[in-house]
Amino acid sequence: MKKGLMLSLAASAVLFAGGDIAPVEPVAEAPAAACDDFYGHTGAGVIYVKDDVAGTETVTYGVAAVLGVQKEVFAGLTASAELQGSVTKTYDVIAGTSAAKVERANLTQLNLGYTWCNTAFKVGRFAVDMGLSPLVFTDTNYFGMKDITFDGVMVANTDIPDTVVYGAYVHRVAVHGTSTTKAFPMNSVDGAAVVGFQNKSFADTTITGTAYYAITSGDYALAGSVDKKWCDTDISLGAAYENVGGATAYLVGGYVTQHFGSVDATLAATYQNAAATYVNNFAKYTWKTWQPNAADSWGIGGKLSTDWCGYKLAAWGKYNSLENYEAGASIGKTVSGIALSADVRYRYFKAADAAQTRVRAKAVYKF
Repeated sequence: MKKGLMLSLAASAVLFAGGDIAPVEPVAEAPAAACDDFYGHTGAGVIYVKDDVAGTETVTYGVAAVLGVQKEVFAGLTASAELQGSVTKTYDVIAGTSAAKVERANLTQLNLGYTWCNTAFKVGRFAVDMGLSPLVFTDTNYFGMKDITFDGVMVANTDIPDTVVYGAYVHRVAVHGTSTTKAFPMNSVDGAAVVGFQNKSFADTTITGTAYYAITSGDYALAGSVDKKWCDTDISLGAAYENVGGATAYLVGGYVTQHFGSVDATLAATYQNAAATYVNNFAKYTWKTWQPNAADSWGIGGKLSTDWCGYKLAAWGKYNSLENYEAGASIGKTVSGIALSADVRYRYFKAADAAQTRVRAKAVYKF
């Protein structure tokens, strides 16, 4: 995650702040920093959900704020902390009643970092970026609030040219929202270990590989991807494998993005051989296709996006082997100079147990 304070060495920048070897697909845009040390944002939003299968219709609205600080204590040593909070309330349109408000306050990050030569260390509670850890990462909700972060220690090294090698031991997952699907079984007695690398030695090419191992159970998972830019085309291919309690599963996926001037067109496809615990969370691919977590299943997806007169426009569709489908569109606008952004998003999806229409509007101000 990028912050205003730039660490002196690439290893620290890569693992903890984005750096020279940037993640292929970051989870969320990094918050802007003020006064070099502090960063944050505040937002407000509303979501309308109508489910024709369940016969429900609700409107949820709320406000949220995130405030963080990263301070260089002295050369090479940094201290970081981050707080987030939100208040939401849901109105039942059919019943005409409101549920009790939901208040959420979390300490999402609290850690110390140190850089020595080309090696960076971090210990405490921290976020993990999807670009380096594709199966276990910190996702954010529509307010930009983190759902999970991790308690443990991380280390990264950039002695090999154009390469970052990294490792982590995570004792437990700190759950701040309702989602724990992006966490390997790190709450076990002995936690879990993660090792991986990212290499950009070849022109316009990024190669990433990651391994996860649960110390108590012996469960493990592997994931890797290759991303290539060629003229006006971006190509990505990846695969993941897991062994959980002796049950194995794998997933393969890929997408192609073609740039036509200001218009980007993406086609994606995924395949999974068996119901899985972790490989289905290879979000770099599965989020584009709505890949089912089922045996011998597949998903496909497409998206068109463009910048038009200062507005970001997008439309997409997904379909999978369970005959589930989704269609959606969005429009967004960023007001330059005051770090204010807003967007409206429409989605309709059909599954065996749901047929939902969702409309979301939000505004976020960074400071």
